[in-house]
Amino acid sequence: MKSKMKETRIEIPTQTINFEQYDPRNLVNWGEYIEVGDEMKLLEMNIKEASIPYIIEGDKGTGKTLMVHTICRKNGYALLEYSCSNGTNKGDLIGRVQINENGSFFELGILPLAYEIANHFGFCVLYLDELNATEHEVMKLMNRPTDKRRSVFANGKLYKLNEGCKLAIVGTMNPLTYAGVNSLTEDLRSRFIGDIITYPTSKQLQTIISWEGIPEESVKNPLLQLAQETNALRVKGDIDYVLSPRDIDQFCEHYRILSKSKKFEEPQVLKYALKQVVLVKYAELEERELVKSRIVDIFGDRKSTRLNSSHIPLSRMPSSA
Repeated sequence: MKSKMKETRIEIPTQTINFEQYDPRNLVNWGEYIEVGDEMKLLEMNIKEASIPYIIEGDKGTGKTLMVHTICRKNGYALLEYSCSNGTNKGDLIGRVQINENGSFFELGILPLAYEIANHFGFCVLYLDELNATEHEVMKLMNRPTDKRRSVFANGKLYKLNEGCKLAIVGTMNPLTYAGVNSLTEDLRSRFIGDIITYPTSKQLQTIISWEGIPEESVKNPLLQLAQETNALRVKGDIDYVLSPRDIDQFCEHYRILSKSKKFEEPQVLKYALKQVVLVKYAELEERELVKSRIVDIFGDRKSTRLNSSHIPLSRMPSSA
């Protein structure tokens, strides 16, 4: 007779979670999102219910991450963030076995960790930034936690919500025109509702940017025109990078820094701000030259900017700038 060996499963201990780092009281206030429509109201309503996953599609720098942070700070929600990429794998989402001086342990992936945080604090927002950067086969792993099953298996255990606890899942995605992004699989997209954040108008940009210390006629107005023209050029396929609200905010901040230094005259301040904040965003020489020509056209016809003065001609900026 063959002896029957009883199979035994060796339990791998799960790594201890430091819940303090997810405590909503420790959320850093790095700015307040300024609503330009009803996008934050709609997102906040969805997060509070935490019943249907929500996807936000929009260009980089339009404040998607800041909007989620603002809502979490306002309501005291625990926040778990994860930046997706084409390198995201099963270990990142579900978990993996690790080894240290004390032996083996199971490190929870972002999905089971979200359930543990939600059960600990009673409410958690799982924020998956650039969700469509992940490969399609990896997206499949998100199906179970984003549908009515609302759970995930990891290390031989089913992770799900305790009675009375909530987990809101919010994802963001860049437009498919961006390099290195994928479409969401149909099964994953069907599990989400959401919103599309369109490129802000000049009027909206005026309300969400701090223009303190920025000359209106010689700098602010032409900068707003340049931003809209980069968006138009991107739509036509002439350039890939469009100036975002984040870029414009950087420009204003850098312009103020250069102005306060007292080392440069106003035309030089404008020249260096355009060079170091705007042109540096364009890695492709052809795109950079195209944007440079638009800068000269937009700013150069305003005498107050003195852009065509002999000592700071923007048109002579080196292409490597």
